[in-house]
Amino acid sequence: MATTPQAAPGPAGRVSRRGRVIFLIAALAVIAAAVVGIRGLLASPVESVAGNGIAVLHGTWEPYSCDAHLCQGYVTAGARSVFVVLAAGCPEPTRAAVVTISGRPDRALGTGSYRSVGCAS
Repeated sequence: MATTPQAAPGPAGRVSRRGRVIFLIAALAVIAAAVVGIRGLLASPVESVAGNGIAVLHGTWEPYSCDAHLCQGYVTAGARSVFVVLAAGCPEPTRAAVVTISGRPDRALGTGSYRSVGCAS
């Protein structure tokens, strides 16, 4: 009966130095992407709420509609946003500007909506 040829024994399980470096870089990239992704999902534009109900909102301004009398838009941080109606006489922030606004929740506008008590800074 014929025997099947056997492969020559070699170093089993040995990984080159280049392979280790590539694996390390790939693992760090995956970890960094996961951290950035999770922080983006968990970010909130509501930084704090004082005892009197005034909330400090911080994030990127995205206008919805602005005219001579009323300016309203969204403050976005990560994957979350809140709707804000700016106080009368406040100038419109530029689109994509990072703003800080103090405001009170306004349930008449819906959940997650605020009416500012001052202008954006």
